[in-house]
Amino acid sequence: IVKDIGDAETVAAQYNLDKMQGTHGIGHVRMATESDVDIAGAHPYWAYPFSDIAVVHNGQLTNYFYWRRRLERNGHRFQSACDSEIIAVYLAERMSEGASLEDAMNQSMEELDGVFTYLCVTADSLGMAKDELAAKPLVLYESDDIIAVASEEIAIREVVPGEIETYDPFEGEVMVWTR
Repeated sequence: IVKDIGDAETVAAQYNLDKMQGTHGIGHVRMATESDVDIAGAHPYWAYPFSDIAVVHNGQLTNYFYWRRRLERNGHRFQSACDSEIIAVYLAERMSEGASLEDAMNQSMEELDGVFTYLCVTADSLGMAKDELAAKPLVLYESDDIIAVASEEIAIREVVPGEIETYDPFEGEVMVWTR
């Protein structure tokens, strides 16, 4: 997991992200609205000490303090004061109880309040969720070779050449892809 502050090109060059190998990944350029602009507030978030799930999030959880207190009572510790970290810890806790990623994400749609979209990755899966109000943008492109998800179509066009057709997920939708 690479966490830093700065624009996407600077961070990519600094960490040689073009040389990384793998089957999937997530990234996020963030405009902080409620938390500090520092490395602790940078995305992605992972559920400390669970190393196998990472989350990026656009939006706001309105029941953040409820879930933070509840998860802390269950023994979880947080590395930041950002609501995005709640999603990672929430999903990790559900999965540690035996839920699949998709089931955990569907549960999050029932229990986390606010306006948001989020992406998460595990060692073998990529998932996306869009809240019931669908106020935060999210577009998808799928082909036999690639799945690309972004808040704006122009970002997908930067990595997928040629003419493409993207679509918006439905409100309240959860999708998970497994390799």
